[in-house]
Amino acid sequence: MSVRWLALCFVVLGVGCAHGPKQSSEPERPRFEHVFQKPLAEAMAATKELLTARGHTFEETGDGSQLLTTWKHPGRYGTGDHTYSRYLVTGIAVAPRQSVVRIFRMSFSTVSNDAHEQNYWFKVLAERGELTHDPRSDLPLDALMGDSGDLTEMRMAAKGLRDEELEKELTLRLESAPSIEVVSGNVAPDPVATPVRDAEFYLTRWKEDATQTGRCGDTVRGLTGVLRPGLTLLIGEQLGSREAPAVVGNVACQSAELGLPVVLGLSLPRAEQERLNRYLASPGAPADQDALLEGRFWQRPYQDGRSSRAIFDLIDRVRALRAVGLRITLVAYDTELAQGSWRDAELAKVWTQRRAAHPDELHIVLAGNTHTRTVTGTPWDRDFTPMAHLMAKSGRLVVLELSYAQGARWGCDLNRAGKLQCGYIGATPTERVAAPAGMTPHIRLFDAPTDEGFHGLLYVGELTPSLPATSKAKTAPPPSGIKVPATMHRHPSMF
Repeated sequence: MSVRWLALCFVVLGVGCAHGPKQSSEPERPRFEHVFQKPLAEAMAATKELLTARGHTFEETGDGSQLLTTWKHPGRYGTGDHTYSRYLVTGIAVAPRQSVVRIFRMSFSTVSNDAHEQNYWFKVLAERGELTHDPRSDLPLDALMGDSGDLTEMRMAAKGLRDEELEKELTLRLESAPSIEVVSGNVAPDPVATPVRDAEFYLTRWKEDATQTGRCGDTVRGLTGVLRPGLTLLIGEQLGSREAPAVVGNVACQSAELGLPVVLGLSLPRAEQERLNRYLASPGAPADQDALLEGRFWQRPYQDGRSSRAIFDLIDRVRALRAVGLRITLVAYDTELAQGSWRDAELAKVWTQRRAAHPDELHIVLAGNTHTRTVTGTPWDRDFTPMAHLMAKSGRLVVLELSYAQGARWGCDLNRAGKLQCGYIGATPTERVAAPAGMTPHIRLFDAPTDEGFHGLLYVGELTPSLPATSKAKTAPPPSGIKVPATMHRHPSMF
């Protein structure tokens, strides 16, 4: 090819590049921050634990809203180049129990310029730590390889970017753990005061026509392919959401409309069964609702999500469906007098005995997702034997894990001092159960059970908190969100 034609090719290529789409190396900047339902001190402490577990140490900042790790020097064998990195964490207190945590990864690279002085293998041995000094002098190798140990330049030139993967790991650590269930059967209850409630507090289904179409809500896709007489459908939920009880109510209603004898199990103490039965036989008027909520379970000082308004509404919904002839039995199967594996053995006994007495019933059991594991042991108790493991021996069992979009719920957890606190909790799904918001409820079965023994997923949508049933507020306020200043995503000069 002649020089003239070669030059022409370069011109054409240059024009093509000039008019091609502009490529940006900048990561897409999120428009909103994620707000943890945690005090800032707790969120920062969890962040420090996460970084410590990854081998990082910290410099003193004198500011509880910041963390700063020391520089790390991973190095690269055989090049003489050095890459240093560290993390800067900044926290913002949005409210007493709400916070934002931003994690920035700072990096600084040095390039060796001693190729004319040192051969390749000399540099390889140096970076492997097999040499500490130049055998031809008394100078340390860092000095010979262009790194004097003075980080002044690094502090001026380091670039920082948000570490989204680390922030995601922190979010899962803070928001994907099971809610604590408060079992306090041996604690003497406080006297229950006569409630004074506004008319807006009460459910109004008792005044509505229960025969109207649409009483079963959105069709749960995939349900009919799972149902059959004698099945136990065990649904593991994140406690304290509005969506899980609502969709489980749809499942029970649609199953009963198919003519199946449905037994719906709720994680209420068996001591509440008599009160439940009276309510199911009542019109469901305000006085009946007050009588139901007088039960000790609904009045506990620590409301862990099992006694939410959504559960209260589900009970009332079952009452209305029974009133129009659907065969749904409501069973309170929990206990307040046992804990750990002993408690789960008591829970499983309720269902194994009922299955033996009524082999053709369809059992739909709603439980916290720790109890629905069919394998023994958990990350925090290797000897734990869950309810589902014992139930699996008594008949056909299908265990569904809750699939949902990121949101919030009501529940209880321990703060950094080990004190129990109940309130809004962030709900972030793991990758396996995560799904976008806006889809209709559906069931998806796996090709094989998971390591925990789950057979599939029940999608319920974006989780929103359901407050305790006795709370005067009917719904939680919308989740908080704050705008992200663009300058917080890339810091040109920081440490």
